[in-house]
Amino acid sequence: MSIAPTSRTRVAYIAESAFATTPDTPTFLEIRRTGGNLRTRKATAVSEEIHIDRNVRAEYQLAQDVEGSYDFELTYGSYDDILEAALGGAWSTNVLVNGSVEKSLTFEETIDVGGGSFAYHRFTGVEVDSLSLNFTARRGVTGSVTLQGKQEALDTAIISGATYTAPNTNVIETANSVASLAVASLSPVPIVRSLSLNIANNLRRHEVLGSLYTNSFGSGQLDVTGTLEAYFTSNALYQAVLDHGTGALALTIGSVTAKKYTISLPVIQFLDGAKRLGGKNDDVMVSIPFRAVADSAPKSISITRAVA
Repeated sequence: MSIAPTSRTRVAYIAESAFATTPDTPTFLEIRRTGGNLRTRKATAVSEEIHIDRNVRAEYQLAQDVEGSYDFELTYGSYDDILEAALGGAWSTNVLVNGSVEKSLTFEETIDVGGGSFAYHRFTGVEVDSLSLNFTARRGVTGSVTLQGKQEALDTAIISGATYTAPNTNVIETANSVASLAVASLSPVPIVRSLSLNIANNLRRHEVLGSLYTNSFGSGQLDVTGTLEAYFTSNALYQAVLDHGTGALALTIGSVTAKKYTISLPVIQFLDGAKRLGGKNDDVMVSIPFRAVADSAPKSISITRAVA
């Protein structure tokens, strides 16, 4: 028996044919990741019975729910399916707009336990609860996808007929690869040090009598939020906060022609921003949280791929 190292693990997924139904002879796509995993969270409760001997009479099982997250460094084309699931839309002519399309996935975590043996953990009925992206000067562009699912099953062999597609080898994007960043309505143009985005689906579980597992998921309001951190150069940026102003944000990321993304939030509302004076060797900064609100389409966010 050998101890399994993290460096000998694989995570792959496939779109389901129906909720919690893995396609026959699936072709899994391996994801690029830096950490994280899925797990079963088991809910139990202690019996409330009272006995003179003071002993607990039972600990009963109530539910099993799949949850977890994967962290990643942004690379072109690696998370396009997951972006679809996060936005509830579908790529059309390389444009993805938020919508209400439910997309569930099967995830499989493979662990090499040595001696030619493997452990397989399969999670069905997995949906994207939230996805975040972080852009910080002089750092790699990072992200995280938070998932919820129905059920986990363990195995020691692959699904009959299953195949695995290796991940792409596209370059890891850094903040230096931000080709353009525009925040319409702000003048002068802010000098930005960092930007974070979060897409939340506000999933809820449908719990039913007679089952430990989630029957399905309900999706709540799509909530796209973020925070813009900029250097203080004038009152203009902070004045936009005090005015409860709005703007539009567009960001193009990528270093290779036709392998770039443009993320567009057509209307953002500036929230409870604050200036920060800092210490004696710091710069004065302005940090502005914002929320995307629907435009006339209506949409809150769109992503374009294959940008020149």
